[in-house]
Amino acid sequence: MPKTKFTLHEKMFEREHAKELSILLKVSSSLASTLELRDILQIAIESATELLALETGAIYTVVGDHLYLGATTPALPDPFPEELRLADVNDHPHIAEALNTKTPLYLEDASTAPLTAAEKVIVDSRRLVSILYFPLLLKENAIGVFIVGTTDGVRKFTNNEIELCYMLSNQVSLAVANARLYQTAQQATADLSRAYDATLEGWSRVLDIRDHVTDEHTRRVANMTITLAHKMGIPESELGHILRGALLHDIGKMAIPDAILQKRGNLTDEERAVIKTHPETAYQILSNIEYLAPALDIPRYHHEKWDGSGYPSGLKGEEIPLAARLFAVVDVYDALISDRPYRKAWSKEDALDYIRKESGGHFYPRVVDVFTEMMREQI
Repeated sequence: MPKTKFTLHEKMFEREHAKELSILLKVSSSLASTLELRDILQIAIESATELLALETGAIYTVVGDHLYLGATTPALPDPFPEELRLADVNDHPHIAEALNTKTPLYLEDASTAPLTAAEKVIVDSRRLVSILYFPLLLKENAIGVFIVGTTDGVRKFTNNEIELCYMLSNQVSLAVANARLYQTAQQATADLSRAYDATLEGWSRVLDIRDHVTDEHTRRVANMTITLAHKMGIPESELGHILRGALLHDIGKMAIPDAILQKRGNLTDEERAVIKTHPETAYQILSNIEYLAPALDIPRYHHEKWDGSGYPSGLKGEEIPLAARLFAVVDVYDALISDRPYRKAWSKEDALDYIRKESGGHFYPRVVDVFTEMMREQI
């Protein structure tokens, strides 16, 4: 079989085609690596300018009649005209035409083209000569626009280059759609989380009132526990669970009769045994709520003691979850400095002395050290 001979022109074409394919594959890989809209748009505009061998570009997303600058290459210097960041579509008729017709729009020489004042700001600030406005299409909808151009002379675009732009647009528009879905889901999750947390705060207030605590004990110990957790180096991702656990630490007392919960005198052994059921009751109440599963350590184990003498499970040392070890110190301290039906509040100094004396007995020594340092900054 005779060898196929390629002309120099054919070889150059093949090399160029391979380069374009390589860029598109790289774009596809990069877009698949992120769900952040800002990153997607930056990848998009840098890819468009690389694909067309251009010096400058920008990409806008469109919502209603508003254009939002998503990314540029090169980056915008500061300060920069605000109209380049947020604009009205009606002030940019060339963009509007590309969006409405869903087809590319080409200006051979912007210096001789009729431009609005807003368009002229863009052209002058970026020193644009030839400009290609290319719509970002998702199915039948234009969701944005690429603006790419030259700064060193007139440039025409081939049919092959326009086809490449369509291919790039399809890739980017799908990535944008996925990012927006992700953002919507994230926002819905955040809204739901706030609604849950507001409900938990309401529960905690009801418990405080029922326990004759009117000085926001639960919110106070929750905030103090989060501060202590920060100082202990607990990851940010775990703080929400700790906060919810602190807010719900006494939820099990809902099952304790008022005659016991609000008793002014000393409790009998039987009454004390009833009180000690509230951590397990809390677990029974909360364990079927999937959202609260990571927050159960504090309600269930905050009465465990470092030396193993606590309840309900008699856990010892590091068997006790760290969140419960943190909260135990805060809860006892706040209880000591607060008035109760059966005693007056202690001074902060006396309460802190008690916490230190119980290090290694009731409390985890490292937590006591960090808590003591934290409170000395406030006393």
